[in-house]
Amino acid sequence: MEWTRISQILCMFGFLKEFRPSEPFIYNYLTSHGKNFTDKQVNQEIYPIATYSNFATLVVVFLLTDFLRYKPVIILCGISGIAAYIILIVGNSIPIIQVVEFLYGLYFSTEVAYYTYIYAKVDKEHYQIVSSYIRSALLFGRFITGVVAQLTISFSILNYHELNYLTLLGQVLATLWAVFLPSVKQSVYFHRPEDSPDKDDCITNSRVTTEGLYPNQSFIQKTKRAYYLLWKDFIKAYTNIHVLKWSFWWAAASCGYLQVLSYAQIIWETCVKTDDIIYNGAVEAFYTIIGGLTVFGVGKLQLNWELLGEIILSFFSIIEAILLFFMTKTYNIWLQYTLYIIFGVIYHTIVTIASFEVAKNISEDSFGLIFGINVFLGLTFQSILTFIVIGGNHFLLDIRGQFTVYSAYFGVLGAIFGVIAVFTITSLCRRQEKLTIWTEVKDDRNSH
Repeated sequence: MEWTRISQILCMFGFLKEFRPSEPFIYNYLTSHGKNFTDKQVNQEIYPIATYSNFATLVVVFLLTDFLRYKPVIILCGISGIAAYIILIVGNSIPIIQVVEFLYGLYFSTEVAYYTYIYAKVDKEHYQIVSSYIRSALLFGRFITGVVAQLTISFSILNYHELNYLTLLGQVLATLWAVFLPSVKQSVYFHRPEDSPDKDDCITNSRVTTEGLYPNQSFIQKTKRAYYLLWKDFIKAYTNIHVLKWSFWWAAASCGYLQVLSYAQIIWETCVKTDDIIYNGAVEAFYTIIGGLTVFGVGKLQLNWELLGEIILSFFSIIEAILLFFMTKTYNIWLQYTLYIIFGVIYHTIVTIASFEVAKNISEDSFGLIFGINVFLGLTFQSILTFIVIGGNHFLLDIRGQFTVYSAYFGVLGAIFGVIAVFTITSLCRRQEKLTIWTEVKDDRNSH
């Protein structure tokens, strides 16, 4: 079947893209092996650039993804990865490594094409299964990354610098593989089929209707139509209070998670003694496997998320705040690793639930848009948080101070959803609805 072939090609690209064995030891590499940057330089001058770059390029990349019909942007993803790691290998100055971080931010921005390509190329009836295939391929790529990285370092097969060549090889193969992806003749907004359902909505707008009915539209006409469709899907999704609540947690929690993910190696380094063997790769591999199994299992849960959603979001946000707080206090590397794994598994589990709940309440054509907006909001929060704790003149916190802020951040997030949970339960009681914990899975999809 055509959809299986497409999903297999896309999964292979995802696996190769995620094969980056240098990443579990990137901090150690930047502070040694000819780079010799200081902790302060890495923390305050290098790492933040990727956050700002990802934030600055995401919206443009999202629009280009739809306008260029996915495949060119997927190839750009691979090319930006190749460029980033070539420059990383040869560069030795702060400005050069900042260019690497800019390209790294662009690299992650272009991932939106990878995630949304499947919605334009595969029939809607296959969305769920191919989405699971894509996620599995990514997780498997990260698992292999962790295993290869740990084994090569532990047995002194490669050093930190040489791991970059393996990562570069993965990006080259991913880019070459992307060439085999079938081209997309249509897209959700700029190149939507002329017989798509949006024309019924366009009847009330003569200008949009005219542009929607005739082929060979000009660039300006396509842009106007795309703007109309984007705005329509945006309003339709975010006027749904259920989508709004889950999307807010998704964006806010992603901000905190990305900060922890980016700076975890720095706080680990404060716990490592000179002769200690570093197990960053093994931790990433272990965390990926546990996270994958948990994410798979949570899809089987038949809980009443309307009743329990905000309670669970509040509870686990507070748990994550506690985990991060303990990370600021302990100097035991094994406890640091354990807290990090638990933190990551909780995040991936709950964000999977969030994606389910959002997807159930939006139209299928708007998956890519809402995903992109939620990611963009998360990056907005992350850029602000990064500037406050790292880039602002008044704070410039050390790494443990930064993690104290991240702990407080999740604590506030938990408190917000605790208040929302009280209002939700009160509202359900006033409507005299039956408060059941378990519910049956429905086959239909609600779009509000």
